Amino acid sequence: MKKAIPYILATIMIGFGLLTLFLSTSVIFDLFGIRAKEGNYVLFVVWSNFISSIFYLFSAYGFVKHKGWTTKLLGISTLLLLAAFIGLLIHVNSGGIYEVKTIKAMIFRMSVTFVFAIMAYYTITKVKNVNKIAIIIPVLSLFFAGCDYSTHQASKEQMKATSKEELNPIRISEDIELNNGQKWIVDKNMMVHIRNMENDVLSFSKSESKNHEVLSQKLQSNIDLLTSNCTMQGKAHDELHKWLLPFIDMVEVFKNTDNEAEAINQFEKIQKSFTLFNQYFQ
Repeated sequence: MKKAIPYILATIMIGFGLLTLFLSTSVIFDLFGIRAKEGNYVLFVVWSNFISSIFYLFSAYGFVKHKGWTTKLLGISTLLLLAAFIGLLIHVNSGGIYEVKTIKAMIFRMSVTFVFAIMAYYTITKVKNVNKIAIIIPVLSLFFAGCDYSTHQASKEQMKATSKEELNPIRISEDIELNNGQKWIVDKNMMVHIRNMENDVLSFSKSESKNHEVLSQKLQSNIDLLTSNCTMQGKAHDELHKWLLPFIDMVEVFKNTDNEAEAINQFEKIQKSFTLFNQYFQ
């Protein structure tokens, strides 16, 4: 059984590595429509996953051949993911666009990588004092569990705040600035998705049958495409985000509400949001 353990670990590492490699490269190079499905991905997190996937594949070989560097490689991968996770938290706290599932996935990936590093340390490096590992694993498990719980609580609080907040486009307009009295020029590829949403909202307002779920799906799909293909930079980019971030919140509330009156109210805000957009962007 002991002889089979390295092969079992190697098999799991290969599967995990290939899956990670496929997903990360698909987002980086926009393959198979994965980028749009991922939504508001964070590029440096994707790159850290890509690098880790290479480490996983080399580590699989290390497990089979009993190479001492396997532990170091997985340790480096763990530290790389931890650094990316800290960067992600800074990105989130700075108001950057992200997906809650990205935080959960990073916590899971760090935990798995750390466990494999411990397994490599135990099966290859032949640790004599196993009691030390027995102490380290629960401590780090509590750390990751704490991070996950904090993230979950923060997510819940954010959703509560969003659902209760009255998002007023008129108030937001005080924060958006014109480009020396002129409208900001939005990248053509991005404008396509914004106009698609505006047309969907216009068609919905004229339609007799109001299917909120269908509209919210269309809006979310275009938001995902818009944010994943953002090419604007500088002041224009910053001003567009002043409009986009509240708009994303409006759509999120519209998508998650089961109350018909609230859905109608939120739809009216979405309509006003496009009026605001056309005042400052073209």
